Amino acid sequence: MPLGSALADLSRPRYPSPDTGSTKRPVERIGSAAVRLLETTGLVDTAVLRHRLRILGKSVEVHAYEKLIAGIAGFLLPVVFAATVGVAGISISPALLAVAAVGLFAAGFVYPDLGLAERVERRRRDFRHSLSAYLDLVTIILAGGGGLETALHAAADLGDGPAFDHIRKALRSARLTNRTPWDAFDELGADLGVDELRELAASAHLAGDQGARIRDSLAAKADTMRANQTAALEAQAETATEKMLLPVVTLVVGMILFIGFGVVQAISTPGATP
Repeated sequence: MPLGSALADLSRPRYPSPDTGSTKRPVERIGSAAVRLLETTGLVDTAVLRHRLRILGKSVEVHAYEKLIAGIAGFLLPVVFAATVGVAGISISPALLAVAAVGLFAAGFVYPDLGLAERVERRRRDFRHSLSAYLDLVTIILAGGGGLETALHAAADLGDGPAFDHIRKALRSARLTNRTPWDAFDELGADLGVDELRELAASAHLAGDQGARIRDSLAAKADTMRANQTAALEAQAETATEKMLLPVVTLVVGMILFIGFGVVQAISTPGATP
């Protein structure tokens, strides 16, 4: 074999590159096309959508794929219904069918976005609860004589769940990139939209390298977060109580009307016994 051919054969890739589209799953390929369609048409603010999905740990391609599939399913539903009733000899107006198909396509396309902001806020609230527990663990380890780096990593290893996973990844990234943990926490707080984590990083920066001041700062932040969470839970409980007033009042009024109707009928009927 000529030398040039041998060198060309050696330089030829034996396996497909992981960045090529051939290695992507069909869901990711279709989702990527749907994302490009959304960005082109401007129907959805993809920047906000990416930020929310990143907090939920979900790929934007998968979410766009779900939106597309739900829209197609909604579009085909009236078509299948018209075909089914057409077998029985019942015809449906093409205009009505087109309006129903377009409307159900829009409803199916929007359906995956419903409740997305609420789930993001719930994830942030869970992160705040986990962060206060993490700070308590760090404070306990520091009070026991542990170093700051040891306390931060050991406390992160003691917990589980998405919040502690984010904290462990942030600490690992800080160690690999030769940054302080507070810089990683500030970046994580900005990424997740958790202001308490950014405030923690800022107060820790102000505390400097003094262990006692950092311990006091962490303990104060944990107490503040716990108080805020208690106030938020009390507000939610009061809101839930207020929401129950209308069903209870409706039930009482209905019961009064039901009993009153029987009493009035018994009184107004001639010869009725009391």
